[in-house]
Amino acid sequence: MNQKTARQLVRNFFTTLCIFILFGSIYLFVPKRIKEIDFTILFILLFISSLATYYASLAHKRRIQRIIDFDELTGLMTTKNFIENVEHILKTAKSDEYSIISIDIEKFRYLADALGTDTADAIIKELAKHFKKEAPSDALICRNYTDNFIVLVKATFRPIVEDQVLSLLSVVEKMGNLLPLHYTLDFSIGVYVIMNTNEKVQSMIEKANTARKFGMRSFNPRRVSFYDENMKITTENEKEIIFDMNRAFEENEFIAYYQPKFRFQDAQIIGAEALVRWNHKTKGILPPSAFVPLFERNGFIQKIDLLVFESVCKFLDKWNKSAPEDKTAPAITISCNLSRMQLYNPDVAKEYAEIASKYQIAPSKIEIELTESLMMDNKERLLKAMNEIKKVGFEISVDDFGSGFSSLGLLKDIPANVIKLDKSFLGSESEREHIIIKSVITMAKDLDLKTVAEGIEDKEQAELLKNMGCDIAQGYLYSKPIPEKDFENLLHKALD
Repeated sequence: MNQKTARQLVRNFFTTLCIFILFGSIYLFVPKRIKEIDFTILFILLFISSLATYYASLAHKRRIQRIIDFDELTGLMTTKNFIENVEHILKTAKSDEYSIISIDIEKFRYLADALGTDTADAIIKELAKHFKKEAPSDALICRNYTDNFIVLVKATFRPIVEDQVLSLLSVVEKMGNLLPLHYTLDFSIGVYVIMNTNEKVQSMIEKANTARKFGMRSFNPRRVSFYDENMKITTENEKEIIFDMNRAFEENEFIAYYQPKFRFQDAQIIGAEALVRWNHKTKGILPPSAFVPLFERNGFIQKIDLLVFESVCKFLDKWNKSAPEDKTAPAITISCNLSRMQLYNPDVAKEYAEIASKYQIAPSKIEIELTESLMMDNKERLLKAMNEIKKVGFEISVDDFGSGFSSLGLLKDIPANVIKLDKSFLGSESEREHIIIKSVITMAKDLDLKTVAEGIEDKEQAELLKNMGCDIAQGYLYSKPIPEKDFENLLHKALD
């Protein structure tokens, strides 16, 4: 019994006693003939009624308190109750003695949509039941929100914490009929080792969640990510980027750079790859690695894709009109990257075609680049998008070809015109890898596909690929990504 309940018990007892005394006092002043009426039964009934009222009130308060302290679905602590208990434990704890663990079911919302609310609730209940059983006896567990659980454990040594986490996650095999065939649960896990016991518990939970979100970028489906201060710095940088991205877009700070492509046969420039840069008003030129991964996660990359594509169309229109009246500007082809977010846009091919038509650009003069890794996300959706893009006339290039396990299987399905060899092949002097590269180039020719080698940094690489029959070169040996004006000057210089 906590102090609040004890105080309520005392108050109710004295209330009952006061009522009993009041009626007793009234009894002393009533006429004698009325006193002949037996008041004993009346007092007994009154006392019983008072006690019943007291216990009903106490039961109601206990129900209210349980709702406040414990999650109705799982019976686990609520976040508020968890924080209060952790604060009490940490008053006498040492630094580096306890850890906060955040466990989240990945893509649970989609799972709930597919299986229904009742099944989703049953999964959560089963998880909670398993967590209570498998967690150390001195651990505290709460359901923080829908599918997020927070655990306090008396351990900080990584192998021990990881073993405890893996024990908690062994529930998947025990789900029985809750998960249909081929369905599985993947978890993301973040751990914050408590070094400062005076820190706010809510802050500790947020740091465990930060570590968990960082771990989600890994390819290990059962990842355990431990928090460090570098994550905080990155998180602050990401917040700054998110707050600034719309302003930067409105003020035209996102611009297209062009990395030229050259024909191996005669070293003639034949086009370029368009790459986005952020010309920040205070920080200068920011590389894609500083903001593209974040934009891919929050969906803003779709606006960037369209902006770069339209910039390319504007440039091609300008280039086509740059030749003297009695000449025609040499044809060039420019490739644009298509992010995975665009695959979920059913109108992507139509939107791109409309932009190209607006500037009277033949779709065949633009390559749409997709990475091979997109196949790992949703092969059917990717093939559908590629076929629609090809149907309206755009060329299709598969970037990083050879980086995944599906490379050869891709060739029989994809409607591609170009494959770009994964740059990881180029840094090797292994004879085996040279044989693989040569085989891919030969196979591409047999399938009437052009091959591009990107990431070329030295003459030896260039000579090797040229001798193997590769069609197009791209890399720092020839040119780094350059602003539009510099690329235009390079094109004009090539004409002289």
